[in-house]
Amino acid sequence: MPLVFHWGGPRDQQVADLPADMLASAVLVYDGPRWLGVYERTDPVQVVRSDRGPAEVWVVKE
Repeated sequence: MPLVFHWGGPRDQQVADLPADMLASAVLVYDGPRWLGVYERTDPVQVVRSDRGPAEVWVVKE
């Protein structure tokens, strides 16, 4: 599973394992129950090192 690093919003600086099919669209939408949020890929794509391995950066969409 790909790793995603969240930048901004309710999941700021959290790293998550997500199924590849969730990353097929231009936005990543969380609808709760703990958080609401919409994230989008950085352009150009950025990858950061995390304690769990390389993670692609997704930025909160405001």
